[in-house]
Amino acid sequence: MTENRPSRAPYVALGVLFLLGLATVILWNVEIPYVAFSPGPTSDAANSVTADGVETFPPNGELLMLTVVSQDVNVFEALIAGVDPNIDLVPKEAVRRPGETDEEYRNRVLQQMDDSNFRAIAVALDYLGFDLVPIEVVINEFVDGVPAASVLELGDTILEVEGTPVTMVSEIGPLLEGREVGSELMLTVAREGEVLDLVVELAERTDEPGVAMIGVVLGELTESPFPIELSPGDVGGPSAGLMHTLAIIDTLTEGDLTGGQVIAGTGTIRVDGTVGPIGGIRQKVVGAEAAGALYILVPVDNYERALTAEYDTIEIVPVATLEEAVDFLDGLAAA
Repeated sequence: MTENRPSRAPYVALGVLFLLGLATVILWNVEIPYVAFSPGPTSDAANSVTADGVETFPPNGELLMLTVVSQDVNVFEALIAGVDPNIDLVPKEAVRRPGETDEEYRNRVLQQMDDSNFRAIAVALDYLGFDLVPIEVVINEFVDGVPAASVLELGDTILEVEGTPVTMVSEIGPLLEGREVGSELMLTVAREGEVLDLVVELAERTDEPGVAMIGVVLGELTESPFPIELSPGDVGGPSAGLMHTLAIIDTLTEGDLTGGQVIAGTGTIRVDGTVGPIGGIRQKVVGAEAAGALYILVPVDNYERALTAEYDTIEIVPVATLEEAVDFLDGLAAA
């Protein structure tokens, strides 16, 4: 005689489902060290320009400023992002500083935007030939291999050299006279809203053996001769520098720099007019085309990456300097 025992299969299945559900809940609430970049909203950079005491010429075309939305992701969101060609997963360490809170990050990128706007105004007005008063010295480039490159950063504003305030490049040379190669120099710099006291080791000039140098190429930020502001709203980061510079030039110049067309672009701007690389270039190409732009200006350093974006008809134009960007726009036929 045999005894029919109830099947254990339903209980095993329920147990498996329970464990899967538990694992799903746990994994859903566990963030991984990546952020997802996706296309963000666009806006006309010219709309953020206001100037008083000077004639302005509101453009008929558009110079689109592009943004990227970054979002913390869990395992499941990362899997979804991995199959979406318009989303990139970026290591969080490439975006956030160690231990940086959401508020600290937000304040930092807003400060970056403020600094970028200051540079855009200075570069645009210098390009247009206005008489400007130097008020800040900025680091544009490093000489290869100098120790200062490990301490200073591009875009740092030098406020003091050994306690002496400086506002012009010409004031720094005399403060280095008589100093030995390999000796230390105290610099006070402004960086993203912070004032830092930094010590750099002086390098040797290649063209003058035995003569010490910091090993940086410097530029000057200047004060506008009339009130002018950029008000881009609650947007952070330095990547709108190029478009804000172009928007100022277009607003203060008769005619349309865009030929009445919709042009998008991205890139930082340095005080010497060079265009620097940015993050999220693939998403910005997608956002530019979705906004109706016919062309997108991109930094030369981002060009190859930009070509891998999902786009159809928009033309990607690499530029290395403000002058190259203006020359391209000047060559466009009016819409």
